[in-house]
Amino acid sequence: MAADTISPAIRALYYATLRVPMRLNGLAYRRWRQQAAPLDVHLGCGQHRYVPGWLNVDANIVSAKIDLWANFADPLPFRDNSVRKFYSFHVIEHLPDRHLPTHFADMFRALAPGGGIRVGGPDALNAARKLVAGDGAWFSDYPNKRRSVGGRFANYLFCGGEHLTALSESYLRELAEDAGFVDVKRCLPCRESALVGREILDIEYESDFDTPHSVVIEARKPAQDR
Repeated sequence: MAADTISPAIRALYYATLRVPMRLNGLAYRRWRQQAAPLDVHLGCGQHRYVPGWLNVDANIVSAKIDLWANFADPLPFRDNSVRKFYSFHVIEHLPDRHLPTHFADMFRALAPGGGIRVGGPDALNAARKLVAGDGAWFSDYPNKRRSVGGRFANYLFCGGEHLTALSESYLRELAEDAGFVDVKRCLPCRESALVGREILDIEYESDFDTPHSVVIEARKPAQDR
């Protein structure tokens, strides 16, 4: 996504102005530049989470280090059955909620049989638990300072208008299963994976492993002979 320091109004203008060039760039990549070997794709690397050995994709060309410029509100710029893994962490909550089924279906389309996804974002259910418990310390001051636990909850869930949906384990499972994924399971951020190694786990962040701030799932596309 665009840099965190950019205001929502400027960010909206950025996407509106550059959406067509981003779409054309993705189409050109898919047609002429995509490698033949299965890809490991990092969706939403941002400014600070570039992963060597992966194809790092983002809409930000101003300050992020990326390999491919693309907008995830458009179809993913990958050929059918050409990706081995998709990874995104605190990305899909920035997409319109109505687009999420399409996004999961598009990852499924692009994955090779037996390929997998690891997707994570803010855990709305755990946030609600902390709201009910009155535990304001669980929430951060990002992006705005709030004194009340309710204000801190709203700050976390909506992120100053940047978050466009509320994620939970059951919702991510529904999205994955409806797209055709199997073996959906929740994983602890930073610690658990059947899909990725330390190169990914080390760029995730979590400070409360009893009540994680992030909900992360992994799932796979069925093998061809299933």
